[in-house]
Amino acid sequence: MTSMNALSAEKDPNRDNRLETRFVYESHVSIDKNRATVGQSKYGERGIVWITGGDVKGPKIKGSVMPGGGDWQLGRPDGVLDLTARYAIKTDDGHTIVVTNNALIDHRPTEKNPDYDYVRSVLSFEAPIGSPYEWMNKSIFLGTVERGPNFKTDPSVIIRVWEVL
Repeated sequence: MTSMNALSAEKDPNRDNRLETRFVYESHVSIDKNRATVGQSKYGERGIVWITGGDVKGPKIKGSVMPGGGDWQLGRPDGVLDLTARYAIKTDDGHTIVVTNNALIDHRPTEKNPDYDYVRSVLSFEAPIGSPYEWMNKSIFLGTVERGPNFKTDPSVIIRVWEVL
């Protein structure tokens, strides 16, 4: 027997309410101006951007981005950039959470914005069991990444994260 919700999804899988999300946090992440460049590797053009700090602010989490993480970037032959960032957050109440952020950047100019980049990511968290952040171990998270307002003089990115409900 098929449920009524399954039937409506089968009739219109592209309906507007197919996924619900909840805002988790916005972070401003400072990055090193000097990108470490490996050059052409067996996988593509490889580079690393070092994470130097930042802040995290959301309804259920506040803290800082710990320095020492990195954003491993891979330039693909089709011009798309694949990123895998790994770093840690230290919450204001003393917990450390490991973040893995896998992102894709594709330059997609529009008439209104010729510099537009499509940047979307999937994040996962490793939070301590028994902490107020244990719930972060048990969900899927989506994000956006954009350059900070003064990127050329103060390189940083703004990461916004939503939990898929």
